[in-house]
Amino acid sequence: MVLPQRPAGAPGAKQVVDAFVAAGLKATHPKDRSVDCGPDGLGLGCSELIATDAVTVYVFPDEISASDIAATWSGQSYQRGAVVLNYLEAKTPAADRPRYEEVLANLR
Repeated sequence: MVLPQRPAGAPGAKQVVDAFVAAGLKATHPKDRSVDCGPDGLGLGCSELIATDAVTVYVFPDEISASDIAATWSGQSYQRGAVVLNYLEAKTPAADRPRYEEVLANLR
C-alpha cells in the first residue's frame, strides 16, 4: 500500500510526538498506525498516523484534507497546516489540550 506523501515542510507524525515528549507532555506508547490511513483501514487518506495514550497525530497530504477531517471531528481536534491532533480515542483532558496545541504551533 502506498500512502500519499506529507507536504514538504510539514512535520512528520513522529516528529510531533517527539516534540510533545521533549516538552514534558504525555505521549506514551506511540503506535504507528499509518496503515489505517489507506483504504484497507479507516480510509482517511492521511499520510502518517501515530496514536499515543494522550493524543493521536495525523499528517495529511495537504491542508484541505486536514481541515476537512478536523471539521468532522469538531471540538475534539486541533489542526495546524497538514497536521491534525485528535483527542477522541485518547480522551485527552480538555485542560491539557492547549499545551499540545502550543507545542505543535511552535514546531518548525
